[in-house]
Amino acid sequence: MPNKIRYSRIDSSWIDKLAVFFERIHTGSEDKFFHPHPFNREKAKELGHHQGGDLYFVQTMEKEICGYGMLRGWDEGYQTPSLGIFIHSDHRGKGLGKNFMVFLHEQAKRKRAKKIRLKVYPENTDAIHLYQKLGYSFSKKEHGQLIGCFVL
Repeated sequence: MPNKIRYSRIDSSWIDKLAVFFERIHTGSEDKFFHPHPFNREKAKELGHHQGGDLYFVQTMEKEICGYGMLRGWDEGYQTPSLGIFIHSDHRGKGLGKNFMVFLHEQAKRKRAKKIRLKVYPENTDAIHLYQKLGYSFSKKEHGQLIGCFVL
């Protein structure tokens, strides 16, 4: 029987588990391609108490965090949110990234977003392949990263 995947919006109940997950990302140098903010306890606490329009989620299996995702930019006044996603290396290759992306797309639709944008390093070929398979198009580069767009 497959493990049940759950998605939870980050709130104060997730601070400790998220801090541990962030530490695993940072100490394992897995933040090479994904570094939207520091991966530390202070950031976990900040996200646990976030009250703005940006959305932050964890993806869990058996109560263990296997992924972290965000839709942000609304707090700064942008109409189009930027998507960020991270699946821990222990859980990659199981379709979790695709499932999480679909979940995040649905969350953006609920907030009436028309498009989503993301950035990805050209060397991160696995992520690029996933994004293209989901319908993202890449048309420009910014600060060494490809800029992708998805129309909802």
